[in-house]
Amino acid sequence: MHYNVALFLLMFVQLQAVSQVQPSNRTIATLQLTDLKKGALVVRLKTNENSVNAYRKAGRNDIADRIIREREAQNMKLIDAFRSSFDFCKVYFIMTKNSKALLEGKRDVFVNDNLLPDSSIVLEGNNFLFAEYGSITTNVVKDDYHYSNVNKTEASTNSASTSVIFISDTTFTQLREPFPFYQTVYLDKFDKAVDRLNRALYKSYYNLVEVADMKQKWKK
Repeated sequence: MHYNVALFLLMFVQLQAVSQVQPSNRTIATLQLTDLKKGALVVRLKTNENSVNAYRKAGRNDIADRIIREREAQNMKLIDAFRSSFDFCKVYFIMTKNSKALLEGKRDVFVNDNLLPDSSIVLEGNNFLFAEYGSITTNVVKDDYHYSNVNKTEASTNSASTSVIFISDTTFTQLREPFPFYQTVYLDKFDKAVDRLNRALYKSYYNLVEVADMKQKWKK
């Protein structure tokens, strides 16, 4: 009996210690914003390649061709939106199927503004996050048992929105607030969503990074 109590107390202390060393969402967001400002955002462009191949195999080239046209039009809207409304950091565009090659170290796997492969476009440095158009899930509290973890969350499996531009890390895991990791796209207005994302990043960078730097200077 005494042994079980002691074991329980030991496990409790260990869990408390682990929870205390885990960085908060705010700390993580601050680091990510700092890296992104100096790095780049890699926008992933989708092709629906599996669907296209399936329709061609079934003899429905008409549907396959329509999917290609619609996806290309959407990708061009995304590119135009980032070119006209985003300047928080450098931006690169990549076809989704080439994301793995980028993560494996290749730096010349991007496309130009006309969706054509362009080996002259080379990513500088290793600090980058992904952005894409798609769906996000709700973020839930990671640990309900420790008050110190109240601001630590993780993505759930519950869909929150199916029409957003969102930012994820290099494991394709969506980011967490207070990082402004997504903006909803209304009526295919990609430019407005990207503009809101750009302004949100600047605002969060000021609040989380620049204000903290100013406070540090004042202390000195």
